[in-house]
Amino acid sequence: MSVSDACAQTGSDGIGLSRRAFIGGVGGAAALAAVTTAWPAAAATSSGGWGGGSPATASYDVTVATGWLRALYEVVRTEGLTPPAAARAYAYCSVAMYESVVDGMPAHRSLAGQLTGMPDMPRPVKNAKYDWPTALSTAVATVAGAVFAAATAPSRDAIAAHHAQTLAARRSVRVPAAVLDASQAHGRRVGAAIAEWAALDGYAGIRGRAYAPPVGPDKWVPTHPNFGMAIEPYWAEVRPFVLATCDECPPDPQPAPYSEDPASAFFAQAKTVYDQVVLHNTDETRGIARFWTDNPLLSGLPAGHWLLIVTQFAEQHALNLAELVEAYARAGVTLADAFLSCWTEKYRTNLLRPSTYVRRHIDAAWVTWVNTPQFPEYTSGHSVASNAVATVLTDLLGERPFVDKHVASGLTTVTQRSFTSFREAAAEAAKSRLYGGIHYPMGIAMGLTQGDRVGAVVVARLHTRKD
Repeated sequence: MSVSDACAQTGSDGIGLSRRAFIGGVGGAAALAAVTTAWPAAAATSSGGWGGGSPATASYDVTVATGWLRALYEVVRTEGLTPPAAARAYAYCSVAMYESVVDGMPAHRSLAGQLTGMPDMPRPVKNAKYDWPTALSTAVATVAGAVFAAATAPSRDAIAAHHAQTLAARRSVRVPAAVLDASQAHGRRVGAAIAEWAALDGYAGIRGRAYAPPVGPDKWVPTHPNFGMAIEPYWAEVRPFVLATCDECPPDPQPAPYSEDPASAFFAQAKTVYDQVVLHNTDETRGIARFWTDNPLLSGLPAGHWLLIVTQFAEQHALNLAELVEAYARAGVTLADAFLSCWTEKYRTNLLRPSTYVRRHIDAAWVTWVNTPQFPEYTSGHSVASNAVATVLTDLLGERPFVDKHVASGLTTVTQRSFTSFREAAAEAAKSRLYGGIHYPMGIAMGLTQGDRVGAVVVARLHTRKD
């Protein structure tokens, strides 16, 4: 399938650590060491080339990568990032995981030259020995320090503490000091190169810029009950990872023409949302809406939820470190580009939310089940991101079941939901926005189409394998 065709078609509990558990290291380095692959990892080694004397990345378990993902999820939750900014941070950290260990993966290739603007990455010394978990941890710590540079001191300290605990765990399984030193040096070089690349993506230039929303009866306005400012109105200026441009994969068709006529298609869209919340929701649908809410400060946001799904899938299906970092990298950049594509459309269309329309024209006292986010409606971010990453993960890992154990936004208990495939989970994530009362059916349906197009472009364009 060509890229142009692609755009034309449509184990563990998985929760983020509590702040106390995260900062305290979940029992400390000794506990981490107990579940971390010992040195030497296995008989299998990388065959020749850069770092060719090292054990193969695939001979390690996934502990170092899953530990970092959960740590990053907690930082995102603590700092209250916006959905696109969170996806950006996860993407760069996921790329750092992959690039720091890809030289121990003989069948795989670097992403340099494939992701937009990404330069060649530093290579390890030929035939030297490296401990890939140490290299990975150092690279992620370096990149996280850059992408979370504006974070609070406790979050920055937590990143450093998690890295220190990981290094202590590697020492405790008798990784030689010289190997540890070489591995840290390699991880720092890779991390620094990715951090420098990230600094040029346009993100810094959109921070703090004033925004005046367009005015009109069909245009977005701040919504009940928070009435907050527009979130990330200039995100279209941030550099894509795989997409050629921010608007490469627009939704099609466009939303129904705005109308206040009770006989119109637009009124029917709003009435469907209203009836769902008032008449048709059940304990089950309300639970689904809450499960997928993924609000800032209460969660690691939608991108983090999906990367936790990848984490749990890896643990439930016994993936090795090489398999997991490939999945993280592909999922991470897909989620970032999905939010870029979606946010570009949101602020191009600038369509008002169901909450606004219903309160103006159907029921002035109506309250949604889930708080409406402070950005335009069309298209649904959950729909775009979920279907995009489901498309990419299905291509990589197949149609396989998993269990998602998750702390739903605003709650403290773990909720468990089982899925037969990534696409089934994506469909539920999308439908949850109707159950919550925050998206029109058309925003959900066209969001799914848009997400499938983004995912198809990533599948067609991004090559992590050499053959």
